[in-house]
Amino acid sequence: MVSGGHRAVPRAADIAVEAWADSREECLAEEVRALVDIFARFHDAVPDDSVEFALMEETDETLLVAVLNEVIYQIETYGRVAVDVSVDERTGATQGQIEVRLGTVPLAAVDQVGTVPKAVALHGVRFGREAGMWRAHATVDV
Repeated sequence: MVSGGHRAVPRAADIAVEAWADSREECLAEEVRALVDIFARFHDAVPDDSVEFALMEETDETLLVAVLNEVIYQIETYGRVAVDVSVDERTGATQGQIEVRLGTVPLAAVDQVGTVPKAVALHGVRFGREAGMWRAHATVDV
């Protein structure tokens, strides 16, 4: 049984997003969901487009920042919001990389309930195994 979740913790000038899950990949996906939840409600929106990208970073923390920054980039540059996310670790020649698929809808198709994040702060990022689960924490500027 997979147990996972996420939450946002509003603060004075930013918001901390936190996620937890049994696997590294699901924890990354939960962190993306936490990021989107701070500004959008999309109910049962069905993605009408998708973005796929592969990443390989030196540390889990830099990987987390890269994934979240790509989600923000898609919003800022293309006006697309991730309403579905899947993360898979690649195998074979590209072992160590992850492949991320974002199912997206136009920003206009979601109920905007908060400010769209501008960037991920590099300080205080945590991503790793803790007490038998994967946990992620990042702060985003809004």
